[in-house]
Amino acid sequence: MECAQCGLDLTAHRGCREVVLRCPSCGAAYDLREYSAEMDDDFEEEMGFVPMDRI
Repeated sequence: MECAQCGLDLTAHRGCREVVLRCPSCGAAYDLREYSAEMDDDFEEEMGFVPMDRI
C-alpha cells in the first residue's frame, strides 16, 4: 500500500487503541479503513494478532 502524498510504502503502527498506516518518509497517517480494499492475506494475517481490547 502506498502513501497518497508521496507514493512510498506505508507501514502499520500499533497504538494503545488503534492501528494506523503511516508513511515512514512524510509521516502521513491513514486509517485502516481507507486501505481496506488493498489489504492482502499477509497483511490481514499480521493484523489478526493485534489485540483490539487494550482499554
